[in-house]
Amino acid sequence: MALLEVSGLKFKYDDKELFNSVDFRILPQDHIVLVGENGTGKSTFMNLISKNLIPDAGKIEWLNNIKYAYLDQHLKVNNDISIKDYIIDAFKDLFEKEKKMNSYYEMLSACDPKDYDKYLDYANQIQEELEKKNFYWIDSTLGNMVNGLGIAEYGLDTHLTKLSGGQRAKVYLAKLLLDAPDVLLMDEPTNFLDKEHIEWLARYLNDFKKAFVVISHDEEFLNNIGMVVYNLSNKVLTRYNMPYKKYLEEKKLRDEKYLSEYNNQQAFIKRTEDFIKKNIVRATTTKQAQSRRKMLERLEKLEKPKNHEPMHLTFPFSRGLGQEVLKLDNLTVGYDNKPVLENLNFLLEHNQKVVILGQNGIGKSTILKTIMDVIKPISGKYKWNNSADLNYFKQEEEFKDDVNAINYLRYFYHLKTDGELRSILALAGIKGELALRPIKTLSGGEQTKIRLALMTMKKSNILVFDEPTNHLDPLSKAELWESISAFPGSVILVTHEDDFYEGLVDIKLEFK
Repeated sequence: MALLEVSGLKFKYDDKELFNSVDFRILPQDHIVLVGENGTGKSTFMNLISKNLIPDAGKIEWLNNIKYAYLDQHLKVNNDISIKDYIIDAFKDLFEKEKKMNSYYEMLSACDPKDYDKYLDYANQIQEELEKKNFYWIDSTLGNMVNGLGIAEYGLDTHLTKLSGGQRAKVYLAKLLLDAPDVLLMDEPTNFLDKEHIEWLARYLNDFKKAFVVISHDEEFLNNIGMVVYNLSNKVLTRYNMPYKKYLEEKKLRDEKYLSEYNNQQAFIKRTEDFIKKNIVRATTTKQAQSRRKMLERLEKLEKPKNHEPMHLTFPFSRGLGQEVLKLDNLTVGYDNKPVLENLNFLLEHNQKVVILGQNGIGKSTILKTIMDVIKPISGKYKWNNSADLNYFKQEEEFKDDVNAINYLRYFYHLKTDGELRSILALAGIKGELALRPIKTLSGGEQTKIRLALMTMKKSNILVFDEPTNHLDPLSKAELWESISAFPGSVILVTHEDDFYEGLVDIKLEFK
C-alpha cells in the first residue's frame, strides 16, 4: 500500500501551468530522487505534497498516521535557541513520556496498595516503549549525528543566530533526521555540506529503513542514494524503478522517443488543419472537415519538449589592474571580537583566480564579508588595488514578498526600461512570466540566476563569489563555469564543489 498517493494533480502560478494531471506515489522504503531542470516545479511539488500549498485539481492522499517531515531549501526557523535545545526537541515526546513514567514511580510510594500494580504496570509499559525507541541511547544517537555532519565543532551551546547559513542548514538537517519520520522530504540537503559530510549523509540515507524523497543537483550524491527516480519535465512526472545511473540511460531513450512522437503529432495536426481550411466551405466535404475539427478538439496534445534555458552570462570588464590586486597583512577576522581565522597573510596578483576552501564554519564567508567591508576586521588589515572595481555574489539574500525580477534589477539601475531588463534576465535564463513573478515564489536556481543577471550589469575587474552554484542544475553550473573562466580579471571564489573549481582557478587557499 502506498504511503502517499497523488493523482490528477494540477497547479499553476498565475497563468503558467506547472503540472498536467500528475500522478505520483511513495511506497514503503522507497528511496526516491526527484530530478528536473531549474524552474520545472520540483520545489513547488514538494510544497504541495507536504500540504504547504493547495493544488488546483487532483488528490494528495497520505496514508493514515503516516508522519512526514520536510526540509525546505529556504527553511526558516526560530534562530534564538541553542543548537542542543533545537536538536533535542526531536526527542520531546520521549522526554514527556519519561516524565510521565517517573510520575508513576513516584506514586508507588504513596498510593493505595490496591493501585500499586496498576501504576507499576503503567510505568513498565512506558519504559518498554522508551527502550524500543532507543531512548536510553539518545546521547549516542545525538553524538553520531552531530559528529557525522560536523556540527559538534560549533559547540552545542552556540545559538543558531551565531552560525553561518551553511552551519544552520546542517543543524536543520540533523533535526530532521533525528525526528525519524516515516517519510523524509528533502530539498537540496547537500547545499553547504562539505564532501565528507555529503558522503556521510549518503551512507545514512542508504541505511535508512523508511522512505525518502530528495531533490538535488549533485549527480554524485544522486548516484549514491537514488533507487527510484521521478523526472519532472514537460509538466509530467515519470517514475523510473531503477538506480539513478541507469535512469540517465533510459531517460535519453525516452526523450528521443517523446520528441519523435511530438514531431509526428505536430505534423498530423498541421495536415489536419490544412484539410479543414481547404474543405470547410465546400458542400461536398464540409462534413469531413467538421468531423476532423472535432477530432482535433478531442486530441490530447503532447506538450512541446522543454529545452534547457541556457545562461549566456558575460561579466563586463572595467579596466586593468596593477600587479598587486589584494593584500592581507596579519588579518584576523571574526564576530563580536571573537576571532574565526587569525593572522592571515596573502597576496592576490594580477588576473589570478583563487578558490578559498575549508569545512563549513571555518571562516570562508567571514573572509569575504571582511574584505568586502560588510564586517570590520578584528585586527590586521587588507588592501585592495586603488583601481579595484568589485562585483560581489553573497551566499544568501533575502527578498521582499512582492519583489519580482524586474523590480529587483531596477532598484539598482532605475533608468533601465522593462525591455532592457527583460533582455538581461533572458540571458540568465529568466524569461516570460518568470520575470514578473515574486522572486520568493521561484526556485532556488531561478533566484540564483536573477542575482547573477544583476552581476552582468556592472563593470568590474574583480569577481567575488560566495557559493554561487548552490541550487543550480548541472548544465547551468557548466555555463557559469564558462562565464567565470572567460572573465579577464581576478576572481575570488568560495565553493564546496570540487568539480566546479577544478580547471578554473590558479590558487587553492585551504583552511583546516
